[in-house]
Amino acid sequence: MEADHDILHSIDKTSKLKCLSPHSKKNGRKTNYCKRPGLFYKNLIKNQNAVQTSHYFESTCSGPWIPPRSPYALIQEDLFHNPWQLLIATIFLTKVTAKLAIPKIHTFLLKWPTPEDVTKADPQELLSSVENLGLENTRVKTIKRFTEDFLLKNWKYPIELYGIGKYGNDSYRLFCVNEWRKVQPDDILLSKYKDWLTLNEKQLGI
Repeated sequence: MEADHDILHSIDKTSKLKCLSPHSKKNGRKTNYCKRPGLFYKNLIKNQNAVQTSHYFESTCSGPWIPPRSPYALIQEDLFHNPWQLLIATIFLTKVTAKLAIPKIHTFLLKWPTPEDVTKADPQELLSSVENLGLENTRVKTIKRFTEDFLLKNWKYPIELYGIGKYGNDSYRLFCVNEWRKVQPDDILLSKYKDWLTLNEKQLGI
């Protein structure tokens, strides 16, 4: 399906929720966070061929899982609508700082927004996309083999796919499906996100 910019823009404007930030008890104020497409997603929809409209946006907050926007601004919050993109991001973030990895994730997904694009990509260009992240050859191998599994395997959880470990699997369960209560993340930021959901569960209506 083609992305519908007007529909997404309308949802972005109308689906805001009020909830408490982790610091709200200190300052006594409520902070607005949104169940909406993330900033990166809004940049992607400028290229109509780069994104597919997700069924997640067709429902209200009581429908399919839309992870609330948090004060931590995790990249998974921007990519929840597209599990393949979210899992690619976790591959980039393995054994490297977010500060170094995230700009490269953005560039990668703008150039190859779908798994089919990666299967057709030039190997040298893929290698260049992960330059300076360390383990470049291993990372490209993981991206390619994971993408093949994603397309061809009959899988339920991404941990069944090549190169996806607990971090990627926990990210999928937290952001792509409504299993955040069952997840026990080892990653510090994923743990903070889950704790924030737990703290604000009533205010978020989840």
